[in-house]
Parts: sequence; structure tokens; C-alpha cells
Amino acid sequence: MAYQNPISKTASSSFIESVRKEEHKNCFCGRRARLCTLWTLKNPGRRFFSCATPKEINGCHFFQWFEEEFCGRSLDVITHLNHRRIYLEEKLKLVEENLAESIEKKIVLKAEKKALIEGRMKLDAEKKNLKKQLRLC
Repeated sequence: MAYQNPISKTASSSFIESVRKEEHKNCFCGRRARLCTLWTLKNPGRRFFSCATPKEINGCHFFQWFEEEFCGRSLDVITHLNHRRIYLEEKLKLVEENLAESIEKKIVLKAEKKALIEGRMKLDAEKKNLKKQLRLC
């Protein structure tokens, strides 16, 4: 069975071909432009082309939007999901920190348990010796 592109099931082939052509833009300096994604509050998830050469290294400052601006509802959804992602990442970080603390406490408690067991064994041995001495007396 041949591989089927999942996009082709929902979009026309002419649309896919036009997107593929658009993905290969050349900037002013003749190089292939990079396709980047913005994650600003105003344009979250919006893609654009820019010069592949960094501006600090004499890039041509090429900039062109890849797609039209998102509608207001899309911006709201993307922004909400981005805030949710940030919240969950912070929560995960706290859980990981708590887990690390718990692991450290577990290690300390294991060491204390081992010391207590060794101390009890010593006390049991001393008790046994004292019982022997008491019988001899």
C-alpha cells in the first residue's frame, strides 16, 4: 500500500502545490529564505520568511509573511493554549522539584534506618552478652 499524505485527504492538490511553492522563497541576497514562526502576543504561531543570514552578519533584512493574519478567535485560542502550556510547564517544574526533594529525603531516611538497624543489632548483641554474664553470676 502506498503512503498517503494526510493533508491530501482534506485539501485539494492545487492548494498543497501552492503551499509547497511558497515554502521556497528567496531573499534579496539570493539565498533561500528561512521559514520562521513568531510567538509574540500579537502574532502567536504566525509564520514568516526572513533572510537566512543573521542581520549581525550583513543579512539582507528580508521579511515577508507566509500566511495571512489570523482571525481574532484563532489568536484567542492560540494565546490561551500558550498560557496553559506555560502554566503546565511551571507546575511540572514544581512537581519535579518536589520529587527531587522527596528522593533526597528518602535517601536520608534509608541511611537513618540503616543506622538504627545497626544500632539495634549492637544493642541486641550487648543484651545477649549481659544475659550470659548474669547467668554466670
